[in-house]
Amino acid sequence: MTAPVVAPDEEGSQVGNYIMGKIIGYGGFSIVREATAIDLDDSTAACVAVKIVKTQTGARDNDRVQRMLEMEITIWSQVSHPNILPFITVERLPTDTFIFCELCTGGHLLHYLTYRNVPSPTSPGLQTTQPLTEDEARGIFNQIAEAVRYLHEEKRIVHRDIKLENILQHESGTWKLCDFGLAEYRDEDAAACFGDSLVPSRRASIYGDSEPTCDINKDSDEDETKGGSLAYSSPEQLRCNKPLRCPSQDVWSLGVVLYALLTGKLPFHDEYEPRLQLQILNGRYEEPMDSSPEARDLLKNMFRLKPEDRWHIGQVRDSRWCTGTGDIDLDHSRVGTSEPSLNFPSFRSPL
Repeated sequence: MTAPVVAPDEEGSQVGNYIMGKIIGYGGFSIVREATAIDLDDSTAACVAVKIVKTQTGARDNDRVQRMLEMEITIWSQVSHPNILPFITVERLPTDTFIFCELCTGGHLLHYLTYRNVPSPTSPGLQTTQPLTEDEARGIFNQIAEAVRYLHEEKRIVHRDIKLENILQHESGTWKLCDFGLAEYRDEDAAACFGDSLVPSRRASIYGDSEPTCDINKDSDEDETKGGSLAYSSPEQLRCNKPLRCPSQDVWSLGVVLYALLTGKLPFHDEYEPRLQLQILNGRYEEPMDSSPEARDLLKNMFRLKPEDRWHIGQVRDSRWCTGTGDIDLDHSRVGTSEPSLNFPSFRSPL
């Protein structure tokens, strides 16, 4: 009896030097599996992750998806940093593209904040989102800020999708920035060879409108956070009718991550999307008074409404809070005063 034919993207099939394993994530146009390497050498991990994107020949969005996928592969394959998820290789078949990368088994940062071993004060058997200590927050934040500094200053790349779900923990404890599906070169000339049609809209990615919160290590039944990446979007991106390639938008998103580490909450949050947009446009958030003056000052400078006034990543890395040095004289004026407020109240909600 003839053995059934296994499709290339199914468990047990071999693609290149890898055997496909179980599914560990989903996207609008992709699935993510574990994979096991064959004929290991010193540079190849035994277990890796592989993102599989189907070639939908004749489908309406196939050309756009494939061009964006090529841009992601091009950018991701050109970066190498201890705090960026390593790209390993790509295999292309007529029906699928397989992107192999390091497997991070520790999950993403949102999961870490939500499910780490912190008992609820009212129900000891439950877990609750709690802020980190400033020392722990600093240790995590500095790793990701250094990855962003590398992208901005050495590679002239804007990530454009920095959020808790795109920061993964390696089994060694190191935190790594992932998902280059929306990344762009800062220089117009560097991206010109891919054509204007490559540039995605603010909400689009190779995963489609569903845009998963964590492509590599998310559980398949994990709910999407309402609003998706909108809560991390900068004011200038909301005002612009086309995607931006500005490093300042990464700094704003990184500020949202820092706020979440310090408070266990997002600074801008509302179930009603237009109201959330207005919160961001006004730059109004509840200042975390339990945090140190240095932390509050850093947030203020990362959340400046005008991109030209906002700190760049080098200033962030050299800040008193990031370096852990001394007290500073602060301007405690309310952030966002460079533009008139629409007087919407501040809304904060647990992650």
